[in-house]
Amino acid sequence: MEKFYETKVKEIMISGHDTPFIGENAVWADFFTKLSLRAHAWVVNNTKDMKVVGVVTEHDMLRCIIPPGEKKARIFGISRAEILHKESVVQDIMTHNPVVCSPEETVAHVLKKFSSFNIRRLAVVDENKRLLGEITIQLLVKEFRHKHKFMNMV
Repeated sequence: MEKFYETKVKEIMISGHDTPFIGENAVWADFFTKLSLRAHAWVVNNTKDMKVVGVVTEHDMLRCIIPPGEKKARIFGISRAEILHKESVVQDIMTHNPVVCSPEETVAHVLKKFSSFNIRRLAVVDENKRLLGEITIQLLVKEFRHKHKFMNMV
């Protein structure tokens, strides 16, 4: 187990070109397109700098589209359906300042963040918050399974 916990994020992460992202000024309709392919997208300031400023997820969209009377406030917060109009941008519905990690962090640190913040994915960023990739619970499970198989063979 120690070897698994000491594994660096950079050894497991999905690289930047396979990581879903969207610009903060993209219209919300563009996010619907992204959401039809993935359950989330990292929000970057622009596609040149690629600095992570937020994340949009299925839950962010649910907060916007569930009828106010049907919503459980403790789960989804206040209704934001009024912000979904033609001029809306992703910045209006995203979760600002998401928890991130560096490629040098260990699996142990990532697992602690997942548990502490009750999240399933982290953007992997450099010292300037530029998006390098992402790490997810699913990736960690695959890595654990792979290392566990290897350990059983030794």
